[in-house]
Amino acid sequence: MTRLGRPYVWGAKGPNQFDCSGLVHWAYAQAGITLGPDTYTQVHQGAAVGHGQVQAGDLIFPHAGHVMLAISPTQVVEAQQSGVPVKISPMPSSYVARRPTG
Repeated sequence: MTRLGRPYVWGAKGPNQFDCSGLVHWAYAQAGITLGPDTYTQVHQGAAVGHGQVQAGDLIFPHAGHVMLAISPTQVVEAQQSGVPVKISPMPSSYVARRPTG
């Protein structure tokens, strides 16, 4: 949550600028867990999670090419797109969720 308001920059991995996968990669690295460097790798990491079982820390993929980090069953933190800083958003209605293991 310390990265809220930081700018979106495509390909950025932090700590002061992020794209979506960079934000997730950075957040997990702070906990000592290594994730793949991009959305296309991250979507294959960890176990699948059902919609009613999402927990804080789960990876949320609303569509191909975008990843968000669950902070509760109803909210995510994301680096969405250029011009939009890192922010908290509602959980999307349609998504694939994964739970990486350390």
